[in-house]
Amino acid sequence: MEQLLSTEECRLIAQRTLQLKEDDDNLLLLDWQLNPGDKDLMGYMGEYYKLHLQVQHQKLKIQQELHYFVKSLPYNNPPQRAECERKGVFRKETTIYKDILPNVQRYASRKLYPKCYYSRDDVMVLEDLTQNFRHLNPTESYTLDHYKLVLEHLAALHAASIAWEEREKFNIGERFQNVLFELFLSIENEWCQTGLKGIVFLASRHPKYQTPAAQKFIKEQLFQLLSQSQELVKASSSIRNVLCHRDTWDRNIFFGFAQPTDSLPQSCCIVDFQLAEYCSPLLDVLFLLYIVPTASQRREIYDVCLEHYFKCLQAEFQRLGLSADTISRDSFLAECQRTRLVALTMWALTEPQTKVSADITNRMRAEEPDKFDYYLNSDRSDFYLRVIKLQPGYEEKIMLPIEELVDYVMEKAYNIQ
Repeated sequence: MEQLLSTEECRLIAQRTLQLKEDDDNLLLLDWQLNPGDKDLMGYMGEYYKLHLQVQHQKLKIQQELHYFVKSLPYNNPPQRAECERKGVFRKETTIYKDILPNVQRYASRKLYPKCYYSRDDVMVLEDLTQNFRHLNPTESYTLDHYKLVLEHLAALHAASIAWEEREKFNIGERFQNVLFELFLSIENEWCQTGLKGIVFLASRHPKYQTPAAQKFIKEQLFQLLSQSQELVKASSSIRNVLCHRDTWDRNIFFGFAQPTDSLPQSCCIVDFQLAEYCSPLLDVLFLLYIVPTASQRREIYDVCLEHYFKCLQAEFQRLGLSADTISRDSFLAECQRTRLVALTMWALTEPQTKVSADITNRMRAEEPDKFDYYLNSDRSDFYLRVIKLQPGYEEKIMLPIEELVDYVMEKAYNIQ
């Protein structure tokens, strides 16, 4: 416990939670526990814990148990820790929680993020959302209502970031340019470069692309064309830029229910802002629609979801006194087309990792940390082949985004059969 959080830090966390002055000597820390989080929640860029504090206020004569979610550098995995420190992942996210999100929240119509009670460059102590929110259970599926709720949340986040800029006459991207750096689609990022090479490897194995012309295109041109995605994630010149979350996959989305037995949620909240950027709002919208639903479900809900997000965004603009032309329908629809390559690329990059079972990932990371780091940042071909052998159905799942992406790029580049 003392290695990650000291007694004094825990006491400070409790004081902030109870909104007490930091010099209030009446608060006693009776007990504290820091337990490892659920292994299924282990992230690539951190280790997770649950913090439990038992406190007593002598003057107010109250005793409470307080619960938190703790995210730290991956101290138990030296290669991962070195990667996080090299990329400034925690410095980025702690600054976002400290200096950006609270200001955006002031203009929002709903709760946007879990409250952060304490942070250092290597650790964050956050509100434990599982006290009031939860992921969907394995037996539950996303419906159109779930997607609409998340899109309403994204519209609130985006509009509130614009309102902050308008009220204080500044640009979020310029003020926080040293924080809101690209961690996902950047060819300078070895994780991304390795992932793009992994797409090329998988595409070369796909039965659909075994003709000489397709193989030549994949081996000689695909990587270069996919690399162009990094230009599309930069601040846009064709639509109003906003603070984007950029990682709205299902494990980062928590839902709130009025009653535990309810089937449909009434609210949601998004976690993990380490990939947040100042960019086109469509990067959030399309990320959600390409990463979470199946391809067939996406095709069914795509147009409805785009329209719902746009209407919610316009409603937020009206509530905040912003012009409806801040983002017009024409610019919105044009941006959908402009950023489709990014959505397809992100899907093809993330699907091979998110579809690996937690057991396989956790075992490799614990037993072969150096090799796991090699897979992430140097070459994933052997990783994919290993998982294909270990996990039935894996290859079929990860080839779906590969096929849709390659078909799209081929059609745009050349008429290759």
